[in-house]
Amino acid sequence: MLDKVTPLSAPPGHSLTGPQGRWAWDRPPQITNPDDAIDFIIEKLETGGGKDSLIKMMLAGITVEELVSQVAFKGFMAGMFTPDVAELIKPAIGIYLIGSAEDAGVDAKVFNSPPESLVEDVEDDTVFNIMRERNPQLYGDMVEELNRQQRMSSRPEPVNETPKEEPQQQSFLTAEVE
Repeated sequence: MLDKVTPLSAPPGHSLTGPQGRWAWDRPPQITNPDDAIDFIIEKLETGGGKDSLIKMMLAGITVEELVSQVAFKGFMAGMFTPDVAELIKPAIGIYLIGSAEDAGVDAKVFNSPPESLVEDVEDDTVFNIMRERNPQLYGDMVEELNRQQRMSSRPEPVNETPKEEPQQQSFLTAEVE
């Protein structure tokens, strides 16, 4: 038996050497079509009484985003569907939960939001300092462009000058052979 506490006690791929089908997600999924998975979940919530529990959780302040993630994860863990189907059904389950909350008169919070202190406008100086460290090529290009614009704005514009004819440059392709 492997020691599960010691880090790196099992080499990568160790789980592939044991008997297959030990876990629910290790077996073929019961539902492979996302539409069927949505219908299955909604039917379970409607008939199994889970809908009322979810509405109570939304009333308590748990976001729809969190509930949808849990529903999808539990379906995967139970072997109902694959992780990709779990991701595909999230928007539909979210819309169903929002509609259920509205029907029950609950003002559901849809997404987790960062604390207000993290949602501040970033000053341009801060952006340029970060850019100087992490993307020096873009920073150098921007500084050069700003300098070019400044030079162009300080240069007086020529007034009705006739264009000077520039001498043609000769290349080795157009040069006469002596």
